[in-house]
Amino acid sequence: MPLRHLLLVILLPLALSACQSRAPLTDITFEHPEDLRHWDISGRLGYRTAADGGNANMEWRQRRDGGQIHFSGPMGFGSAELRWNDHHAALDNGREQRTAGSPAELAWYLTGLMIPVEALYYWVRGMPWPLAQGTPTYDDTGQLVALEQLGWSLRFDRYQPVAGLSLPHRVRASHADDRFTLLVQRWMPQP
Repeated sequence: MPLRHLLLVILLPLALSACQSRAPLTDITFEHPEDLRHWDISGRLGYRTAADGGNANMEWRQRRDGGQIHFSGPMGFGSAELRWNDHHAALDNGREQRTAGSPAELAWYLTGLMIPVEALYYWVRGMPWPLAQGTPTYDDTGQLVALEQLGWSLRFDRYQPVAGLSLPHRVRASHADDRFTLLVQRWMPQP
């Protein structure tokens, strides 16, 4: 076999595989947490109420047209998908589908906690929700370390570097006898 054909046989598959794989979006950077509006998050959610408790793996996809969180694990229901946009929210746990006016109503149905998902969109980025009064506490670097908002007491005790930002790794929240902990294991910012 001529050398030119041998090189073609070796290099062609490499060239084709390079065309098929995409590089991850690692070059995205932001100056402020409010600039980050679209993401994929992998993590865990643990919760405790006076009557129940559980934990689950969580995959949160947030885009301009709405969000969706897929829960899986021993939370008592196996797995569930919560989807929402500005007009309605839907929950599918594999046995039944429910709809509601807000994702918070369906989070309550799922966990027994009235988690304000609309506020969580801000809290997960280490910011107070701008549509409600709150009492934030910041450290010397300007990071949110505590927040009282919507009756919830939140603690932001660990941060991680993500796309030029410092974002919460763990958010702990309590409201009377109710508690939840959101642990973000992986941030994938989207443009």
